[in-house]
Amino acid sequence: MPQYVPIQGFKQLEDALKVHAKNNCLIYMYFFGEKDSKGRSWCPDCVAVEELVETALRENAHPNALIYTVDVGNRDAWKDRSDNNKFRMPPYSLSVIPSLLRWNSVERLEGDQLLKPALLELFFNEAKSQGAAEKTVPCK
Repeated sequence: MPQYVPIQGFKQLEDALKVHAKNNCLIYMYFFGEKDSKGRSWCPDCVAVEELVETALRENAHPNALIYTVDVGNRDAWKDRSDNNKFRMPPYSLSVIPSLLRWNSVERLEGDQLLKPALLELFFNEAKSQGAAEKTVPCK
C-alpha cells in the first residue's frame, strides 16, 4: 500500500525530498490549498477533485510509492506571484491548484483534468509503462 506523507509548505517538501528522492523512490505529489479546522480547503477546485484524486491514488498508485499530500498554504500565499511562492518556480512550476505530478517526470494533471477518472488512471499507468514502477522499492 502506498505510504502517504502529509506535507505543509515548501520547506517541508524540500526536506522530504532530501530524504526520499535519493533512494529513487516513486513519488507522487498532490498539491492543494490549505484546509480549515473542518478539513475543507479554501480552494473550491481542490474541494471538487478531492474525492476523485483520493480514489485514484488508492486504486492506481504503485504499492511501494510515496504520496506527498502538499498543502501550499492559504489563499494569499498561493496567489502571491512573486518569488516568495516557490511552488510556482522550477522544479514544480505550478500554475494552478489542485495539481498532481510525478517527481522527476513530465507527467502532471492540473485543475479540471483531475475531474476525469480516465486521465487519472492514465497518469498512473504512464509510470508503469515507462518502467518506473518496476524499479520502485519500498520507501521509508
